[in-house]
Amino acid sequence: MSLPSTTIFGTAEKIFRPLIRENIFKDYEELLKHLMLTYINQQLKTYQKKVHDFEKKHQLSFEDFTRSLKGKASWKDEDEWMDWEDSVMFLKKWEKIKDDVLHADVV
Repeated sequence: MSLPSTTIFGTAEKIFRPLIRENIFKDYEELLKHLMLTYINQQLKTYQKKVHDFEKKHQLSFEDFTRSLKGKASWKDEDEWMDWEDSVMFLKKWEKIKDDVLHADVV
């Protein structure tokens, strides 16, 4: 079920108004961009750590690990590979999202 946009924006305005009123942020655009970037950076740290942990565990990059499994991967190796692939994929997605937010043309 989706709420009408007027309800969502009204609720958001009530929640964020004190941050604007107290000059923590100059306007809603700055506030929303800050909140988004804070969340995005948390996601980036999560996936950077996961990728780093896989690299440390295997002493290989994802690409080298992939090549090392060709024709000889066990079920455990394949599960590990899928988890690592997901982490790499989500890291790239969050990097792209961050770039989009940083370059968003807000009024």
